[in-house]
Amino acid sequence: MNSHPNSERSGVRAGWLILAAGAVMLLGPTLAGMDMMGGGYALGFIGILVAATGLVTLWMYGARAAALDRILSGVGLLAHWTYDPEEARRHAQEEFENYRRTNRNMFVVVAVMFVVVGAIVFIGPLLRGEDLSLLLALYFGLIPLLGLVAWATPRLAYRRALQAGGDAYIGQDGVYIRGALHTWKQPFSHLKRVRLKLDREQPALQFDIRYLTRLGMLHYETRTVEVQVPRGQESQAEEVARFFATR
Repeated sequence: MNSHPNSERSGVRAGWLILAAGAVMLLGPTLAGMDMMGGGYALGFIGILVAATGLVTLWMYGARAAALDRILSGVGLLAHWTYDPEEARRHAQEEFENYRRTNRNMFVVVAVMFVVVGAIVFIGPLLRGEDLSLLLALYFGLIPLLGLVAWATPRLAYRRALQAGGDAYIGQDGVYIRGALHTWKQPFSHLKRVRLKLDREQPALQFDIRYLTRLGMLHYETRTVEVQVPRGQESQAEEVARFFATR
């Protein structure tokens, strides 16, 4: 039996927590008898946004957790390779740098969105002289909290990759390598193609996965996940490439 824990379950738990926080913000003013015109409606509106975020998080990570369960249990598993520890550490460092850069850019976008939405929601009550000190502290206090999460998650992923060692799993639903899952079975994603590169010093399978990265204009980006082929496993890598070429 595989000893790797399903790391995507933490995302599912986070989704439930975010959903619960949104429900409290949405229902709290009514249950507490709060003056709705004195900030209750504003808090309820924010609660709707937070609850929607929780639902999307549950949807995304639920699909990812299910895909990883299948891979780790051997369902649809096409290949399982183990790498040299030093090589695994080097690739984990590369993943960390990419993850940190992506999170930094995403945090900037989310922080700007929070400020804009907060200004729209609170400007009216503030101009009317209402005391929204607590609501403002709670709402804008989420921004540094999100910044902390953006800062911590790449480091947690890096530590997890080091603990996971040099294992790589290639399944029909995704790739699990160095403790990170790359799947095309989550919402708004699909596998574009798989390429086998044998004419190089380190042969590799390249998985081009297309993800939705921004709503509104439905902007997609393609990320290439590279899985190095260990020496002597070239024939199995060719079988994997043929499998995806016929799908």
